[in-house]
Amino acid sequence: MDYIAALPEILRTPASLWAERVNSNDLDANETLAQQTVHVVACSEFAARVIAHNWRWFLDNAGSFDAPPDGRDLDSMVDEVSALSADKAKTHLRRFRNRFMLRVLWRDLHGLASLDETLQQLSELAERSLDAATSVALRELDDRYGRVRTAAGEEVPIIVLGMGKLGGRELNFSSDIDLIFCYLEDGESDGARATHAQDYFGRLARKIIALLDERTTDGFVFRIDTRLRPFGDSGPPVVSFTALESYLLQHGRDWERYAYVKARIVGRQPPAHIADELHNDLIQPFVYRRYLDYGVFESLRNMQAMIAAEVKRRELADNVKLGPGGIREAEFVVQALQLVRGGSEPELQSRQLQAVLPRLVRSRGLTAEGADALLAAYRFLRRVENCIQAIRDEQTHDLPGDEADRARLCLALGIADWDRLTARLDEHRAAVSQQFKAIAFQGAGDSAGVSGVFSSLWETDATAATWQAALAESDADDAPEIAAAIVSFAESKAMQQTDATARERLQLFMPRLVERIVDADRPLSALRRCLAVTEQVLRRSSYIALLNESDTAMSRFVDLCERSSYIADQLARHPVLLDELLDPRAFSEAVTKDDLVRDLAERIADETDSETRMRLTAQFQRATMFRIAVADFNGELPIMKVSDGLTWLAEVVLDEALRVAWRDLADRHGAPTAGFGIVGYGKLGGLELSYGSDLDIVFLHNASGNTATTAGDRPLEYSMFFARLVRRLMHFLTTQTGSGELYEIDTRLRPDGRSGLLVSGLDGFEKYQEDNAWTWEHQALLRARPVAGDPAIAESFERIRRETLATRVRRDALRDDVMSMKKRMRKELDQSRDGRFDLKHGAGGIGDIEFLVQYLVLRSAGDHESVIEYSDNIRQLDALIKCDVVDAALGRQLQDIYRAYRVRLHHLALDDQPAVTSDTEFVAERQAVSEAWQRWLA
Repeated sequence: MDYIAALPEILRTPASLWAERVNSNDLDANETLAQQTVHVVACSEFAARVIAHNWRWFLDNAGSFDAPPDGRDLDSMVDEVSALSADKAKTHLRRFRNRFMLRVLWRDLHGLASLDETLQQLSELAERSLDAATSVALRELDDRYGRVRTAAGEEVPIIVLGMGKLGGRELNFSSDIDLIFCYLEDGESDGARATHAQDYFGRLARKIIALLDERTTDGFVFRIDTRLRPFGDSGPPVVSFTALESYLLQHGRDWERYAYVKARIVGRQPPAHIADELHNDLIQPFVYRRYLDYGVFESLRNMQAMIAAEVKRRELADNVKLGPGGIREAEFVVQALQLVRGGSEPELQSRQLQAVLPRLVRSRGLTAEGADALLAAYRFLRRVENCIQAIRDEQTHDLPGDEADRARLCLALGIADWDRLTARLDEHRAAVSQQFKAIAFQGAGDSAGVSGVFSSLWETDATAATWQAALAESDADDAPEIAAAIVSFAESKAMQQTDATARERLQLFMPRLVERIVDADRPLSALRRCLAVTEQVLRRSSYIALLNESDTAMSRFVDLCERSSYIADQLARHPVLLDELLDPRAFSEAVTKDDLVRDLAERIADETDSETRMRLTAQFQRATMFRIAVADFNGELPIMKVSDGLTWLAEVVLDEALRVAWRDLADRHGAPTAGFGIVGYGKLGGLELSYGSDLDIVFLHNASGNTATTAGDRPLEYSMFFARLVRRLMHFLTTQTGSGELYEIDTRLRPDGRSGLLVSGLDGFEKYQEDNAWTWEHQALLRARPVAGDPAIAESFERIRRETLATRVRRDALRDDVMSMKKRMRKELDQSRDGRFDLKHGAGGIGDIEFLVQYLVLRSAGDHESVIEYSDNIRQLDALIKCDVVDAALGRQLQDIYRAYRVRLHHLALDDQPAVTSDTEFVAERQAVSEAWQRWLA
């Protein structure tokens, strides 16, 4: 054949010998097929053998290899094999397997199939072969043993867990398949010879393995490895769910969590409730912790050390799977980041490396460039692995040393020569190693500078006097109090209950903490707050591992706790927020509403359960509020950006809570055709939310009449639907959960206050504004705006607000009403005394500015409608300036003072301090506000 001459010289002879064994003249009429066949035969001795043994079949079917294998072929194979005896099934399975593998290899070598198609098809072949073998094995046992049944008479199925690459649908060309055989519960078989479930399923598993794994004259189907089962080779071949759960809880090791990331039921599928129990109740809790699990990196380093020793012992440097920068390291990088975050971010709980890798960029595990490099390396290494194994259908991962096999590998990969192939391989392996080291060893070297003295003192349970002396040597302020706090923590009940892992992590953590405390400006406050957080996480010490892993996170932790009681309290209540310390954006970036909407959507994507969506929403709210607080306290965000961020966050959360509550009720009762909306008042309406602010909100609908009902199976009158909607919404927002309540809700600004309906119709709301609203309610309306719900409700509310403020304000009594309300509030709320100034309610404070602006806007709204366009003080002052109601210089001065007051308020709140300062502060500012007050309202 002329095409043989085009092959590398070292491959021409074996190709010629193959052509002599088959009737190659059959290919003369099809030049393209002849060329393609020679190429495949030159790359793979396995393919040459299968083609030769199936020559007539090959000639009849090769023309269809341009298309992927048809799933119907696998269905037919399962049906045919299931009806055969064990011996005939073995033969049929092996012949089908070889032909199927030839087709997959043919498409791969000719560039007709992507890597993803190849891995998927090989995985599908393994899974359907398991299905067929299970049917044959069951039938073999039926006559003698029958089927295992529960006490209620229901059949107990065998469950086959696919691990590793089969579980991830990423099977390579000549891989073994890692399986764990298990069953739901104990029982006895119902055949002529009854036997216990353990014995029955053990026999069944052995038959399945023999049907697939035994080598015959036709070869094998798949090699089967069951060593990943509980207790490995020394454990029973099949385990019940109860035994599996017990093993994972009591004996499951770190490396097994990596293995179970890919665990999936394969072959014959059990009823859905059994599959759910296995995955949701047994495997998921073992693999994914509900909290961030930075202890994973410790176990990863330990595993890497063992693997490195094994590589050196077995001389595996040229092994593309186990060697440095190989497939295993790439998998470990991805799986480690999955284990760290997967419990709190369900979208990371994927069995497929290529699917989850892009999601790890958003989750801050990898840079976009690092993820791209890792993915490219992984795909190249997997192709190399497949082509190596395809040479002889052998489970090897070693680069070939034989010149002919090297030529085969280069030809299969389309690379000109061996030197170029190894250069590309070295480049990709270096990229994998770089990512692996960056992830596994990101904080391992940070402890080098830790004081040996502090380490020794903590390890030996030193007394307070010894600690005090060491701290004094380091010139630490408050040395006696710091020493007493350290010893008190060491002797605390929480410390006595820590496990060995936590103690080991604390041995690194505590000396590093003390060393940083010594250099703090307020060391005692910093230590007490840091220890309060530490005490809360001792039972979940992976959070301590997080701080051990990152020197940056540790430094930020101490600094923020020292400066902010609020941040320290948030970390103690919600340790998951410690993860935010790793994100540099948390220290500088402002958030946008679009960012918040997108971030929340990603977190709750594909989640349909209402409680789960709200739990994830609560986590999102805490993390975002924390990020804003950190950036605020670092002075990186202007006050208006802080308030905007906190306000937008509340709006996004309200919108999601409303969406979930509406869906829950609509699914049960049907949805009304009327709309529903939420109006924000006060700080929410004025875009001036702070930390811990409650939400002043009013609920409105536009249903007319009281008799309309929903159209669901359990219809409700609209009024009842909306009342239940509000109650469910309030439940989501205010119920105390593991994450605390989202917001405190205040609905007293609704028409008629506490005595009024919780949700009002627009008609009734408008009539109330016309006939019954007081001046103080008009002041409140001035700071109101729609924040969630139906746009039609928002439009109608804006009209009512505009008309009310422009035409319905009693301006003849306005000044007296405003003065009366301000006087009453100052009497009841002002804390200015004994040299202290109340920023909110004191004379010349924030309250005076707000009341002055509200008075001027309400007084001017009839003549200048533009002054009521916005709901916040700053832009209302802008409008007053433009309308010449307020002098520009005074207006800008009041804005600056207002911002300065609010900055101080925020920082006092962050350090858990009351809104009171020394009366020596803001003297000029208070004077300016008081003069403005005298000008218009005195």
